[in-house]
Amino acid sequence: MCDDEVKGFNLNKISKFYVVNAFVGFLLLGSFFAWSVFVSPLEADFGWTRSQTSLNFSISIVTFSLGGLAAGGLLKTKTPRQVTFFSAACILAGFILSSRTQTLLELYLFYGVLFGFGVGVGYTVLISTILQWFPERQGFISGILLMGYGLGGSFFGNAAFSIMNAFGWRNTFTALGLILGGAIFLVGLNVKRPSSGQISRNTNALKSESDYRPGEMLHDWTFYAFYVRHVTAIAVGLSILGNAAPFANSVFRDPMLAAAIGGLASIFNGLGRVTVGFIFDKIGSRKTLLICTGGMFLGVLLLISAAISNSVILLVTGYAAGGFFYGSNVACAPGFVGKVYGLRDFAVNYGIFNTGPIFSSFVGPYALGILFTWTGSYVITHIMLLGLCCVGFAANVSIKKHYVPPARCSSN
Repeated sequence: MCDDEVKGFNLNKISKFYVVNAFVGFLLLGSFFAWSVFVSPLEADFGWTRSQTSLNFSISIVTFSLGGLAAGGLLKTKTPRQVTFFSAACILAGFILSSRTQTLLELYLFYGVLFGFGVGVGYTVLISTILQWFPERQGFISGILLMGYGLGGSFFGNAAFSIMNAFGWRNTFTALGLILGGAIFLVGLNVKRPSSGQISRNTNALKSESDYRPGEMLHDWTFYAFYVRHVTAIAVGLSILGNAAPFANSVFRDPMLAAAIGGLASIFNGLGRVTVGFIFDKIGSRKTLLICTGGMFLGVLLLISAAISNSVILLVTGYAAGGFFYGSNVACAPGFVGKVYGLRDFAVNYGIFNTGPIFSSFVGPYALGILFTWTGSYVITHIMLLGLCCVGFAANVSIKKHYVPPARCSSN
């Protein structure tokens, strides 16, 4: 047995605890995706339009990205625990103040800006800290955490809906603020960086052993190629998941079955995150990224075929593939940034990279909505998504630096 095996990844009791703690944190931060359950009650109370309430979520996506950038800067002078506490305070204040909303501007400031910013801070500090414990399993660990992030949206969406039916939306905002703020504070008590003796010393998994400063990363062509690839992948994935129920209903005119199809896509989204995260560590980034891009293309092609033929089988298969490979693309991102550009400045580098969803939301769902309004055809809108997949593939093959797994030791 070689030294790399002895010093390699060992999921001992301490590291297991930190993974579980971070997973819980990501479940809590997944409340970010529970926004949709508040839309109808707010519109009913204030007479706001769908475009006005939708803008609130767009604002929160922007401030989420800005929160990630801020977390990278804060971690240079503050401990991960302190930055997590700051995230908890923003989330608590965002929900409590939102419960007192009287105007649209207040909603944008309290929920869109303050809450979205807090989630972005917490997301970045948790993932950048936990990956330092597992430098050789960044894909797998990222997949586990991001699966929790997706599950959190479903769990807190259902919980918020139940509380709201009994106590109203104002009390629901208050309850979620107290629960999430307090729980994330407790998670923060157990967020810490590993000491040099607590992590693997096998750092030969990269073609380049250099840690990149943010300025160095921004001068590297690979960053921009991967950034474009990520923007297009997220745009396609958000479009697929965001239109799952209405698209499915247009095929077989059954709202209940259509809702189940949307749930199926979300389940496969979670499975894709953890499965491909594991594969990423085993076969490297080049092969994994090509698989993910090809899988997303196949999923969209199946959905187009389903719309043309009104085939339930093709529709189910297409949404399973689309959800799975959307999740897989999300899971690849932290591992790629960490493996190729290093962990020293990961928080800042990943914060910069994670501004991609701002553009994805406009390139994908927003553009698809406009195109569907003009044409009324899901076939045409999904042909647009095929075009985005092709752009992503071109960016994919332009990526020069890749993560390459270390050579396996012989059994002798």
